[in-house]
Amino acid sequence: MRRQGLLSRKDLARLNEAEMNSGIEIPHSQVRLEDGVLHADRAETEFVKAMTHELRTPLNVVIGLCQFLKRDRKTPLQPMQRDAVDRMERNARSLLLTVNHLIGCLRSGHFE
Repeated sequence: MRRQGLLSRKDLARLNEAEMNSGIEIPHSQVRLEDGVLHADRAETEFVKAMTHELRTPLNVVIGLCQFLKRDRKTPLQPMQRDAVDRMERNARSLLLTVNHLIGCLRSGHFE
């Protein structure tokens, strides 16, 4: 993901190649900048992993349990219970779509 004011990995590779070909040394601040880019990428990866683990997984469990409750023939739901379970499933699906959209935006680089 490219962040404003930082160089991409591709830009860093070009600078390193230019440095090697020209014999001109790039200041050490460039190394710190590269470390910052790598740190930001790692932080983003960890955030996406946490979003997946802490939000998507439980939401999928809630959706699955709602579906199970609606299909259970041994203990059929009363109309009010069914409405509540339908609402829970609908809201869980809506939140899951939001989380998936957020993760997709992060992975595609739409948040800078």
